[in-house]
Amino acid sequence: MAYLVRDRHGTFYLRMVLNDSQRSLYGKRELRRSLGTKLKREALRRQPEAFLQALSMLGEGSSVRPPKKPTKTDKRLLLSTLLAKHEHHQSLSEVLPSTIYKTQYAVKLLITLTRDKQVDRYTKNDVRTFRDKALKLPKKGYPDQTISVTTFNNYCSNIISFFSWCEREGYVDSNVFRGIKIKRKQQASSYRDVFTREDLKRIFLTLETAPNIRPDRYWVPYIAYYTGCRINEACMLSKDDIYKVNDVWCIHFREDKPYQRLKNGYSERLVPIHQELINTGFMDYVSSVKDERVFPMLRITKSNSFSAQLSQWFGKLLRSLDIGPNKTFHSFRHTVSHCLKTEGVDVSLAAALLGHSTNSITYDVYGKRLNDPRSLVEVVNKIPSLQDRGLI
Repeated sequence: MAYLVRDRHGTFYLRMVLNDSQRSLYGKRELRRSLGTKLKREALRRQPEAFLQALSMLGEGSSVRPPKKPTKTDKRLLLSTLLAKHEHHQSLSEVLPSTIYKTQYAVKLLITLTRDKQVDRYTKNDVRTFRDKALKLPKKGYPDQTISVTTFNNYCSNIISFFSWCEREGYVDSNVFRGIKIKRKQQASSYRDVFTREDLKRIFLTLETAPNIRPDRYWVPYIAYYTGCRINEACMLSKDDIYKVNDVWCIHFREDKPYQRLKNGYSERLVPIHQELINTGFMDYVSSVKDERVFPMLRITKSNSFSAQLSQWFGKLLRSLDIGPNKTFHSFRHTVSHCLKTEGVDVSLAAALLGHSTNSITYDVYGKRLNDPRSLVEVVNKIPSLQDRGLI
C-alpha cells in the first residue's frame, strides 16, 4: 500500500507500508522515498516512477541486505572530534597559530550554542539557532551591549572555513553554514578608524605621565606609530632584529626565532627606525634589556601570540580616554597608511613599509625585496614627529 505524505518542510514523499516478510527482512514497517518537490502536481507526476523503483528494490528479495538498524552516534564524526583533526591538518599546513585559535574558538562556540553532534547532522535549523543566540552574546568589556555584526561575521568566517574543509574531506555533502554572514554596505576603509590628532595627544601624554609604566606598554605604541607595524610584530621582537644596515638603524620584522610568526610572506620587511623614536630613547632601552626578547615581560598565550595581554590593556586605555568605539591598537596601522596616502607616497613603497601585497604581478612576483633600507628612509620620515606636532 502506498501513499503521498509531506514532511515538516513541505517536501513530498512516497510512503509504502511493508508486509510481514518485508518487515522481517528490512527491520522496519515502512519505506519512504523522497520525490524531491514541494509541489503536489509534480509529486503526483513523479509518484509512479518512484513506486516502480521501490517495487524493484523490494522484489530483489533475500539478495538485498536489510538496512542496518540505527546505531549509536559515530564519535569519529562528532564535530569536536573533527575539530581536533582540523587543528592537526592546519598545523601541518603551517597555518598561523592565531588563525588556528580563532577557528577553534568559533567552532567551540557553535558547539556551546547548539550541541556537539555528527558533522553531517547539522541543518539550517542549527544555523539559525547559532545566529540568533550568537547575536545576543555580550560584547567583551561592555556587558550591557551585544557583540557587533563584524564580530559575528568573524565567527561565521571561521565556521564556514571549517565546514568547507569537512566538505573537501568528504565528511559532509555541502556546507550548511555558507551564506550565514550578515551583509552590510560598508567601505573597506571604515572598518577601523584612524586616530585623530586629539586621540594621539591623549594617548601619548598618558604614556608620558603614567608613573612606573611597563616598558611594553610604553614602547609598543611608539613603535606602532612610527612604523605602522602590527601589534604582535612589535611584541615578538628579538634584540637581533634591531641592527644597522648601510648606516641606517632598522627593525627587521621576520620569523627568525621559534616564537616569531608573521601573517604572510609579504610581512617580512626591513624598516628604518624613525629618528624621533631613537631620540625618545628606544635604542637605549634595547641595550638595557638582558633577555633575548625586547619585551620579555610579555608571555605567549595559547594562540601563540605575545600581544593578547597588551591589546586588552590598550583597549581599556582607549575606553578610559573616551576614544572609540571603532578604534583599536590596529588603528595605528590605519593612521600610518592614511598618512602615507595623504603624502602621496608610491603604493609599492607604502606596501614595502607596511608589509602588504601590492596586488600587482610586476611588484609582487618580479619585484625584488627592498633590502636597502635607505629607499624607505624618506617614506618613514613622512610620518610626522609627535614632538614636532606638539603632541608630547
